[in-house]
Amino acid sequence: VGPFLIALLRLDWQRLGRYVREPANAGLCVAWLLFALPVLVHLAILPLGLPPALHGGMVLMGAASPLMASANLALMLGLDAALAVVVTVLGTALMPFTLPPITLHLLDVRIDIRLGELMARLGLIVGGCFLLAWATRRFLPPGFAARNADVLDGLAVIGLLAFAIGIMDGVTHMLFAEPAFVLGCALAAYGLNLGLQALGSLAFAWRGLSPALTMGLCSGNANLGLLIAALADRAAFELVVFVAMAQLPIYTLPMLQ
Repeated sequence: VGPFLIALLRLDWQRLGRYVREPANAGLCVAWLLFALPVLVHLAILPLGLPPALHGGMVLMGAASPLMASANLALMLGLDAALAVVVTVLGTALMPFTLPPITLHLLDVRIDIRLGELMARLGLIVGGCFLLAWATRRFLPPGFAARNADVLDGLAVIGLLAFAIGIMDGVTHMLFAEPAFVLGCALAAYGLNLGLQALGSLAFAWRGLSPALTMGLCSGNANLGLLIAALADRAAFELVVFVAMAQLPIYTLPMLQ
């Protein structure tokens, strides 16, 4: 939640508004990320007969909005950071309304929480971040975010590291107890991340190389942290293990790329 809030503080909301006023392009990108991907992932892995936690985790990875650091990754890779910001913010804002009904109702992913409750929790987290960022920006002096960009980025990195450390709690014990499952989650996370990046790039190849690769980047790097925050004590530990393993490609693939 911390990195998401910091990203909203740094975001040029007027620029976002200009993109929103082009609903066809933005809508197509967000529809791909929030609607098409989870269905495609579900259909692709259904014949494999994976354990329910692994199957559910992979579908949720397809249904989640892009990682909040997608714009930073896009900048590092020389891609379209503005497009990454737009699809990330819009996707995150809409995820409370799309992910629960698609995964819990349409695709029948098993999570120990009711549809309405999950939508309410996600809505509270995402909406609360937008409201807090809006209120904070009103009290900050003009240009504060730009002048303190390095400090804010540092705080975001600390937040990402804190999440990565926290989500790994118990994973080492699980690795020794069920090594096949944990290693399978790691392989599945890498394979799905790369596969979704390739699929997203191909789907938007008609828009040109940079936008296509940016959509691939956003397709493969999902913000499962918000989902785990919303599930809280309702998430099965096996699902938490997959989310932990899904962080590995997020932290390592951009450097390889």
